[in-house]
Amino acid sequence: MTEEFLHFLWGNRLCYQAGLQTTNGQKFEIIHPGIPNSDAGPDFFNAKIKIEDTLWAGNVEIHIREKDWISHGHHKDAVYDNVILHVVQEQNGSTLNSKGEDIPVWEMLYDDTLLYNYNSLLGKSSFVACEGKLSQISDFEMSQWLERVLVEKIERKNEDINRYLVHANNDWNEVFYILIARSFGFGVNVEPFEHLARQTPYKILLKHADNLFQLEALLLGQAGLLDDVEQEDDYVKRLIREYDFLAHKYSLSSLDSHLWRFLRMRPANFPTVRIAQFAMLIHKYHGQFDSIISTPSLKRMEEMLRIGTSNYWKEHYRPGKVSKSSDDKTVGVNSARLIIANSIVPYIYMYAKSKNDDLLKSKALDLLTLLPAEKNSIVTQWGEIFFKAKDEAQAQALIFLKNYYCNHKKCLSCRIGQMVVSKK
Repeated sequence: MTEEFLHFLWGNRLCYQAGLQTTNGQKFEIIHPGIPNSDAGPDFFNAKIKIEDTLWAGNVEIHIREKDWISHGHHKDAVYDNVILHVVQEQNGSTLNSKGEDIPVWEMLYDDTLLYNYNSLLGKSSFVACEGKLSQISDFEMSQWLERVLVEKIERKNEDINRYLVHANNDWNEVFYILIARSFGFGVNVEPFEHLARQTPYKILLKHADNLFQLEALLLGQAGLLDDVEQEDDYVKRLIREYDFLAHKYSLSSLDSHLWRFLRMRPANFPTVRIAQFAMLIHKYHGQFDSIISTPSLKRMEEMLRIGTSNYWKEHYRPGKVSKSSDDKTVGVNSARLIIANSIVPYIYMYAKSKNDDLLKSKALDLLTLLPAEKNSIVTQWGEIFFKAKDEAQAQALIFLKNYYCNHKKCLSCRIGQMVVSKK
């Protein structure tokens, strides 16, 4: 038994019945349970409860034991003076406000099947706790919930984007630059790529956008990947000299090269190659990334991101080390789509939100419905047990649902979990 479970029952009207009475025998009727409060203070705001012949409007506090009212200090806190009902599982104390006045108490009643369903979910160790109950859920109900989960997933990016905006003095182009840089890390090198972008101002790169060689020198040098090169060929020596000059000119300092991960990675995915591709992206489009916002086009984004490298990197995967000339050093279509889904769509969505542009927000989400569902273990397992993602929008939602709800047993916050628990 948890307070979260009692909150769920109260907020979803699963504990109501006719003939309710407070612990001192007053008849009452629940007109509205109120609005859940996730901050400090009473658990539900603006509830409406009719006690005898009087309609009360105020707040509701919920505890497992009535004595928790005193142990939590609510009897001394004026914030709780507007509580009109104290809901408990066990009556074993007193409920007084800071003025010494009695507050009505109700010992909650509910169907034991609901608690059994809830405890069953908490005890499951399968891929998702409700795995054996999903046949009770229709595809329509699942699709509706995934739409809501997708928006939540994207809006969680808001914290990161706000952090980047502060760093960039509200320059949305700089924010886009950081997000795209992170995405070129493709999981294992995300953090080093972000550090690289933060430590290498976008405006400096734009000054050299016409010169791909200088962009490579700046980015590889700032990444620390021109330090201690074992075999310095002529091209690498030129990169080092160019970086030394530019670093002195702009007072730049490089990262520690040990931040970058190369182990157990295909050479085409080495951070050196990804940085060379990133330099080509800036060179080719001269930083005009903001142009994708006004008219989001999936085809145009894919074309922009299917970027290659300069000739040197077509035959090298680390400075001074030759690779097979047949190795493809172009960003693959699947990689491009991951960047669109994980970076560009959230960026457009949050930019639209900052401008109160609901149409642009919808266009951003529509981009995900045009992409095929990505292939990974989570999406595959969802397909095997219950629901196959029809597009990237649903795939993103399923991944988020698994990682942020199922893995942490937030069943009572999940619409599917709520439906499973509510089945009698």
